[in-house]
Amino acid sequence: MPERASGALHNRLSGPRRFVAHGEKDSTNRLDGQGICSHFVLMPETYGPKYRDYPLSKLIDTLRMVRVTCRHCKRQHNYQPSDLIQIFGDVDVDSLAERMTCEGGGRAHGRLDVVAFVSTGREAVGLRIRRLVAIKVNRVPVWREDPAP
Repeated sequence: MPERASGALHNRLSGPRRFVAHGEKDSTNRLDGQGICSHFVLMPETYGPKYRDYPLSKLIDTLRMVRVTCRHCKRQHNYQPSDLIQIFGDVDVDSLAERMTCEGGGRAHGRLDVVAFVSTGREAVGLRIRRLVAIKVNRVPVWREDPAP
């Protein structure tokens, strides 16, 4: 047995043909041309970016609605995307969380949860949808003082 182990050591050191004794592992056969193990080579990311813009106009095409929920006071409202487009423009659905505020606590309640959803079956029966009636614009006068002539 000792001869075989020394012979394996001799074969391993001397030539391209490698003899590996029982219990030993030969790690040199998994190296690439530069001598780097391919197991540790960084591979390209196969998945696309996690964040993709999804404008409100796409929700109209797929008959979806927008649900906005306050995390603090648990208020929940459902909106038609066409109404939100009239107020905010054709913006990304996720950006509505920063643009909208809670009616109960304003910005103090923090960020709102905004989800696009399709109302189906049992959920659609008692669903209350907030519809846009009018947009009121505050007209505030701005004055300037002119010097006397």
